[in-house]
Amino acid sequence: MKVIDTKLSEVKIIEYELKETNRGYSYPLYDKFALKRAGIEFENNFENVYDSLKAGTLYGIHFQNQPMGQAKLLYCIEGEGIDYAIDLRKNSPTYLQWISVEMSAKNRRQIFIPSGFGHAFISLVDHTRNVMHFDIAFDSRYSRQLHYDEPRIGITYPFEHPILAPHDVNAPYLDECDINL
Repeated sequence: MKVIDTKLSEVKIIEYELKETNRGYSYPLYDKFALKRAGIEFENNFENVYDSLKAGTLYGIHFQNQPMGQAKLLYCIEGEGIDYAIDLRKNSPTYLQWISVEMSAKNRRQIFIPSGFGHAFISLVDHTRNVMHFDIAFDSRYSRQLHYDEPRIGITYPFEHPILAPHDVNAPYLDECDINL
């Protein structure tokens, strides 16, 4: 397993070794012990599959407030897209900074996003399927969205008019969002 550091020191990119035989290939999707050896403490307690039917489908910026802040481990099993991690911790030296990682079934990359960070994903091709592992399950009392085009964050997405859910269209901007991370 290879762990790649990012400019947001807590956010990591993970690449597992591909093993090939005459039957095909295999690679891990989740290895708690390898992650722990790499310094990533993550307990997979809940997972969900997101299937974006059309290119340009945008999820996010999503997070859960404390005390139900979520850590996430994400990867793409079909198609391709871009994952974004945004530091939403007000006392952090990297507050409102973000990174992006191209994820695909071909590159098999994973991204670890700890609690305290927002997350967004946009599909680049039709029929993109992602798996998200969470350490804490979804809780509507703590679930929040931040407007996807918050100008102080300044993410430039590869689609001018992304496909959005109503809760993302109507998500508050930073000044109106009750972020508690």
